[in-house]
Amino acid sequence: MLPKAPTPPAIATSNPTLLSPTLPAPTVDPAAFELSYWNSIQNSTDAEDFKDYLAKYPNGQFASIARRRMAALTSATKPAPTSTPGNTVGNTTSTARPAGRSQQMQSRAGIEFVWIPAGSFMMGSENGGSDEKPVHRVTIADGFYIGKYEVTQAQWQAVMGNNPSNFKGCDNCPVEQVSWDDAVSFIAKLNAQNDGYTYRLPTEAEWEYAARAGTTTAFAFGDSLSSEQANFDGDYPYGGAAKGVYRQTRPVGSFQPNAFGLFDMHGNVWEWCQDWYHGSYAGAPTDGSAWLSGGEQKYRMLRGGSWLNGLAFNLRSADRNWDTPDLRNVVIGFRVVAVVRT
Repeated sequence: MLPKAPTPPAIATSNPTLLSPTLPAPTVDPAAFELSYWNSIQNSTDAEDFKDYLAKYPNGQFASIARRRMAALTSATKPAPTSTPGNTVGNTTSTARPAGRSQQMQSRAGIEFVWIPAGSFMMGSENGGSDEKPVHRVTIADGFYIGKYEVTQAQWQAVMGNNPSNFKGCDNCPVEQVSWDDAVSFIAKLNAQNDGYTYRLPTEAEWEYAARAGTTTAFAFGDSLSSEQANFDGDYPYGGAAKGVYRQTRPVGSFQPNAFGLFDMHGNVWEWCQDWYHGSYAGAPTDGSAWLSGGEQKYRMLRGGSWLNGLAFNLRSADRNWDTPDLRNVVIGFRVVAVVRT
């Protein structure tokens, strides 16, 4: 197990493993014209815009992101594969989507959701900390919708009327500087819209199930991770991956999705979950529900890692982190789950 990193003294947190060592701030590229061009297209939904960028800057500073965005937009025009009953990948079994259930849906607030089928998986890791053990089977009886992306600054602004983020000026970047309590307030406003769905934070089990997307490896992309695949400090890759770059938050969807079609389940910002923190999985629910009993009931769960993490180890699908529910931090955001209201 790799050691978890100490907290930068300049950023408050109750949990020393939440952040990486203090690192130099990212610098602005002197190629101002290229940067201006990129800023004008980075949120485009037209693959041709990224094709044009690559024609002008085949080796540009955003070339790898442009290729991924172009590939994602091109593949989005192809019919999505459907699940088959009893589909098994590794130690994960998922069921088919119910008849009439859309693969994707969008809330009135403009949040895009992806359908996650019911199924079972092995939660935790033998290669992580003691709080990731014992590895145990979890069966999620009912499918659910989860945010395709982390909640963005524009979506937060539309619902809450303000933008608490430190990295402003990027509507499509994830909102950060939001506490667990803030996220719950945002969700309460979504539920007040009465659009036929009940919104909530994901349970920790739902989050890991969605992040794994049928895999049993350390990450949804295998047992290694580089900064070409996720937004974290690329000076510290995992599993022999090449060193990469260091950024701050990036627009959601800038990196490749997992097999469920979810973006940024590894990196960008840590994501709040419903559960209270427990020091191990002994006695944890096996039905995918939130673990809200026992323990200190002092810290809420965080998953996924962030742009600041200097250890890709902390971006693993099984990695667990936590902090107080009132903490606001530049590395913390969230995504939302939706279930059909009955």
